[in-house]
Amino acid sequence: MKLTHSAVASPVFEFVKVIELDITLGDDFIPTRIEIFRDTERTDFFRCRVWELEHFNLTPTFPMDEDGKPLHISSDIVQVERSTTYRIFNNLSYEGFVAINANTALQKII
Repeated sequence: MKLTHSAVASPVFEFVKVIELDITLGDDFIPTRIEIFRDTERTDFFRCRVWELEHFNLTPTFPMDEDGKPLHISSDIVQVERSTTYRIFNNLSYEGFVAINANTALQKII
């Protein structure tokens, strides 16, 4: 698929595979999601996103009281992209790499 639009200069990738797994490193438990995308014009070219679930204390900006202070503070679990962090460990560009199929692409990431 080729998009003809002045703002789109990159290839178009489609979502082809996702897995979720739990990584345990010492005392750290890291729920992880790995997404694989394939170039719609080059069937041997893939992109990857790695997400981790993390706990965050969030201060919403709405609603606020009359002094401009938040009425609520919340602790939430948020998916955080870690693709750049993991890329360092396996020296693979998650923005684009060659593999024969989605399963092989996933194996390169793992």
